[in-house]
Amino acid sequence: MLNHLKQHFGSRRTGGHGGLDIARHIGPGLLVTVGFIDPGNWASNMAAGSQFGYALLWIVTLSTIMLIVLQHNAAHLGIATGACLAEATTRYLPRFVGRTVLASAYLATIATAMAEVLGGAIALQMLFGLPVRAGCVIVAAVSMAMLMTNSYKNAERWIIAFVGVVGLSFLAELALVKVDWPQAAASWITPSMPTGSAAIIVSVLGAVVMPHNLFLHSEVIQSMHFEGQGEQVIEERLRYELFDTLFSMGVGWAINSAMVILAATTFFAHGMVVDDLAVAAATLSPILGPASSTIFA
Repeated sequence: MLNHLKQHFGSRRTGGHGGLDIARHIGPGLLVTVGFIDPGNWASNMAAGSQFGYALLWIVTLSTIMLIVLQHNAAHLGIATGACLAEATTRYLPRFVGRTVLASAYLATIATAMAEVLGGAIALQMLFGLPVRAGCVIVAAVSMAMLMTNSYKNAERWIIAFVGVVGLSFLAELALVKVDWPQAAASWITPSMPTGSAAIIVSVLGAVVMPHNLFLHSEVIQSMHFEGQGEQVIEERLRYELFDTLFSMGVGWAINSAMVILAATTFFAHGMVVDDLAVAAATLSPILGPASSTIFA
């Protein structure tokens, strides 16, 4: 695994700062991005947009800023110290505190993984009519197969492809609706709390800032072991990491925003509250046409 990582990122390469050289270092952040455009985000964003229109777009902006700060620090930990977040927790916190923190993070990660598998199964049901249980088995099997290849480079390519498909799908969906962009732009930066929105705000925030992403980001970076390659390499990687994080989190912000906007321009405009993915896909068809539900799935 480490050989694949080193081959992909290089071990001591420094100096180049052109567009292609920067693009070569984009990857770890996109692994994090796919983690906060998951089924939990879809359900939370659909509920936010269908109930409150554009009003809660600001929480997508705020949560993304919080995520950038946290992910940036988690990645820096791996670059500068050579320790991932789990190792640092064990090393620098008292034994009881460290194990309590890690146990809570493990439980949260397991719960999140269950949501990911279920989300994939729901999509397969929408597309092919497969039972949810069969879909769960397929999604879990494919995920395990990708892990068993032990190739970070291949997994990264698949993840980037998935993020691209999701982004393009929402662009296609947004092209079918009429968006009030001035109102959306104002809502991105203007905090508001409509009556009854507190639970949705917490839901959107929790679906973006997720513990498994912090552990993942720090460990992917840590396993490249930049800390033993000299200060010049460390400083270069710190610069590249910031660009990777900002770019990747920006992609996630755009996709999450698109979810809220789509729900606002379709469901909220028609007075429908939707917080179920299958119902959302089915409801889009009569509003935007049959292709919309397939693109959504």
